[in-house]
Amino acid sequence: MKELRHIFIALFLAITTSTWAQRISLLDGEQVYPIQSQQTQTEVKPGWKIVDLQLKSKWAKYLWGTKSKQLIDTPSPQFIIDTDSLVLSDLVLIKLKTKKEYRSIPKPLLQDNKCIHVDLSTFSISAYRKDDFLIQPITPLEPGEYIFTFTTLSPVGDFSDWIVWPFSIAPQNAD
Repeated sequence: MKELRHIFIALFLAITTSTWAQRISLLDGEQVYPIQSQQTQTEVKPGWKIVDLQLKSKWAKYLWGTKSKQLIDTPSPQFIIDTDSLVLSDLVLIKLKTKKEYRSIPKPLLQDNKCIHVDLSTFSISAYRKDDFLIQPITPLEPGEYIFTFTTLSPVGDFSDWIVWPFSIAPQNAD
Protein backbone atom coordinates (compact mmCIF):
# COMPACT_ATOMS: atom_id res chain seq x y z
CA MET A 1 0.00 0.00 0.00
CA LYS A 2 2.89 2.36 0.82
CA GLU A 3 4.43 1.74 -2.61
CA LEU A 4 1.13 2.57 -4.30
CA ARG A 5 0.93 5.83 -2.35
CA HIS A 6 4.52 6.75 -3.37
CA ILE A 7 3.73 6.02 -7.03
CA PHE A 8 0.60 8.18 -6.82
CA ILE A 9 2.54 11.07 -5.22
CA ALA A 10 5.30 10.84 -7.86
CA LEU A 11 2.71 10.81 -10.65
CA PHE A 12 0.85 13.76 -9.11
CA LEU A 13 4.06 15.78 -8.80
CA ALA A 14 5.03 15.03 -12.39
CA ILE A 15 1.64 16.14 -13.69
CA THR A 16 1.37 19.28 -11.55
CA THR A 17 4.96 20.32 -12.19
CA SER A 18 4.39 20.18 -15.94
CA THR A 19 1.19 22.24 -15.68
CA TRP A 20 3.02 24.92 -13.68
CA ALA A 21 5.58 25.36 -16.42
CA GLN A 22 8.22 27.97 -15.79
CA ARG A 23 6.89 31.37 -16.78
CA ILE A 24 9.22 33.81 -15.00
CA SER A 25 13.01 34.07 -15.14
CA LEU A 26 15.61 36.52 -13.89
CA LEU A 27 17.95 38.10 -16.45
CA ASP A 28 21.41 38.94 -15.12
CA GLY A 29 23.59 40.26 -17.93
CA GLU A 30 23.45 37.46 -20.50
CA GLN A 31 22.52 34.76 -17.97
CA VAL A 32 18.90 33.66 -17.53
CA TYR A 33 17.95 32.12 -14.18
CA PRO A 34 14.51 30.47 -13.92
CA ILE A 35 12.48 31.30 -10.82
CA GLN A 36 10.92 28.09 -9.54
CA SER A 37 7.16 28.25 -9.00
CA GLN A 38 5.71 27.23 -5.65
CA GLN A 39 2.27 26.66 -4.24
CA THR A 40 1.19 28.68 -1.23
CA GLN A 41 0.04 26.86 1.88
CA THR A 42 -3.04 27.82 3.83
CA GLU A 43 -3.64 27.54 7.54
CA VAL A 44 -7.12 27.87 8.97
CA LYS A 45 -7.19 29.30 12.49
CA PRO A 46 -10.56 28.32 13.94
CA GLY A 47 -12.62 30.95 15.69
CA TRP A 48 -15.36 29.97 18.10
CA LYS A 49 -18.33 27.63 17.80
CA ILE A 50 -21.99 28.08 18.60
CA VAL A 51 -23.95 24.84 18.30
CA ASP A 52 -21.91 23.31 15.46
CA LEU A 53 -21.61 26.66 13.66
CA GLN A 54 -18.00 27.82 13.23
CA LEU A 55 -17.61 31.62 13.43
CA LYS A 56 -14.72 34.05 12.94
CA SER A 57 -12.29 31.54 11.38
CA LYS A 58 -9.19 33.17 9.88
CA TRP A 59 -7.20 31.98 6.89
CA ALA A 60 -3.48 32.63 6.52
CA LYS A 61 -1.49 31.95 3.33
CA TYR A 62 2.26 31.46 3.55
CA LEU A 63 5.44 29.99 2.05
CA TRP A 64 7.87 28.02 4.21
CA GLY A 65 11.31 29.43 4.90
CA THR A 66 12.37 32.95 5.80
CA LYS A 67 14.09 33.54 2.46
CA SER A 68 13.44 32.59 -1.13
CA LYS A 69 15.92 30.42 -3.01
CA GLN A 70 16.17 33.18 -5.64
CA LEU A 71 18.22 36.01 -4.07
CA ILE A 72 18.62 39.15 -6.19
CA ASP A 73 21.38 41.69 -5.47
CA THR A 74 19.92 44.64 -7.36
CA PRO A 75 16.78 46.61 -6.40
CA SER A 76 15.87 46.96 -10.11
CA PRO A 77 16.04 43.42 -11.48
CA GLN A 78 15.07 42.44 -15.00
CA PHE A 79 12.61 39.58 -15.45
CA ILE A 80 11.71 37.58 -18.54
CA ILE A 81 8.02 36.72 -18.59
CA ASP A 82 6.85 33.87 -20.81
CA THR A 83 3.22 34.83 -21.34
CA ASP A 84 2.43 31.64 -23.30
CA SER A 85 -1.34 31.55 -22.75
CA LEU A 86 -1.51 34.25 -20.06
CA VAL A 87 -1.89 38.01 -20.37
CA LEU A 88 0.95 40.17 -19.06
CA SER A 89 -1.47 42.63 -17.42
CA ASP A 90 -2.71 39.77 -15.19
CA LEU A 91 0.70 39.53 -13.52
CA VAL A 92 0.99 41.13 -10.07
CA LEU A 93 3.82 41.63 -7.59
CA ILE A 94 3.13 41.30 -3.85
CA LYS A 95 5.53 42.03 -0.98
CA LEU A 96 5.49 39.37 1.74
CA LYS A 97 5.82 39.67 5.51
CA THR A 98 8.72 37.70 6.99
CA LYS A 99 7.98 35.75 10.14
CA LYS A 100 10.23 33.52 12.26
CA GLU A 101 10.02 30.40 10.06
CA TYR A 102 7.97 31.44 7.04
CA ARG A 103 6.89 34.25 4.73
CA SER A 104 3.25 35.22 4.91
CA ILE A 105 1.01 36.83 2.35
CA PRO A 106 -0.63 39.90 3.94
CA LYS A 107 -4.25 38.96 3.09
CA PRO A 108 -5.64 35.50 2.24
CA LEU A 109 -7.61 36.76 -0.79
CA LEU A 110 -5.71 38.01 -3.81
CA GLN A 111 -7.97 41.02 -4.40
CA ASP A 112 -7.50 42.17 -0.77
CA ASN A 113 -3.71 42.45 -1.11
CA LYS A 114 -1.79 45.54 -2.10
CA CYS A 115 -0.70 44.34 -5.54
CA ILE A 116 1.60 46.08 -7.98
CA HIS A 117 0.19 45.30 -11.42
CA VAL A 118 2.66 44.85 -14.25
CA ASP A 119 1.77 47.73 -16.56
CA LEU A 120 3.51 50.72 -18.14
CA SER A 121 3.01 52.93 -15.06
CA THR A 122 4.95 50.57 -12.76
CA PHE A 123 7.29 48.55 -15.02
CA SER A 124 9.45 49.15 -18.07
CA ILE A 125 8.17 46.57 -20.58
CA SER A 126 9.78 45.53 -23.85
CA ALA A 127 9.62 42.55 -26.22
CA TYR A 128 12.35 40.00 -25.60
CA ARG A 129 11.71 36.94 -27.77
CA LYS A 130 8.64 35.39 -29.35
CA ASP A 131 5.89 35.47 -26.67
CA ASP A 132 8.39 36.74 -24.05
CA PHE A 133 8.61 40.15 -22.43
CA LEU A 134 11.41 41.79 -20.51
CA ILE A 135 10.13 43.76 -17.53
CA GLN A 136 11.94 45.90 -14.97
CA PRO A 137 10.40 47.91 -12.11
CA ILE A 138 10.52 51.66 -12.72
CA THR A 139 10.89 52.36 -8.99
CA PRO A 140 13.58 50.24 -7.26
CA LEU A 141 12.15 47.54 -5.00
CA GLU A 142 12.77 47.69 -1.26
CA PRO A 143 14.79 44.84 0.26
CA GLY A 144 12.57 41.95 1.28
CA GLU A 145 10.54 39.00 0.06
CA TYR A 146 8.28 39.19 -3.00
CA ILE A 147 6.11 36.97 -5.15
CA PHE A 148 4.79 37.21 -8.68
CA THR A 149 1.45 35.59 -9.44
CA PHE A 150 -1.10 35.74 -12.23
CA THR A 151 -4.58 36.89 -11.20
CA THR A 152 -6.16 34.56 -13.76
CA LEU A 153 -4.48 31.30 -12.66
CA SER A 154 -6.95 28.83 -11.20
CA PRO A 155 -6.62 28.32 -7.44
CA VAL A 156 -5.28 24.94 -6.34
CA GLY A 157 -6.78 22.60 -3.73
CA ASP A 158 -9.49 22.94 -1.11
CA PHE A 159 -8.07 26.17 0.31
CA SER A 160 -7.65 27.96 -3.04
CA ASP A 161 -3.87 28.12 -2.82
CA TRP A 162 -1.97 30.12 -5.44
CA ILE A 163 0.88 29.31 -7.78
CA VAL A 164 3.58 31.93 -7.14
CA TRP A 165 7.13 32.76 -8.19
CA PRO A 166 9.02 33.92 -5.06
CA PHE A 167 12.23 35.94 -4.94
CA SER A 168 14.21 38.04 -2.44
CA ILE A 169 15.74 41.47 -2.89
CA ALA A 170 18.94 41.58 -0.79
CA PRO A 171 19.67 44.62 1.39
CA GLN A 172 22.03 47.07 -0.28
CA ASN A 173 25.37 47.78 1.36
CA ALA A 174 25.92 51.43 2.21
CA ASP A 175 29.45 52.29 1.07
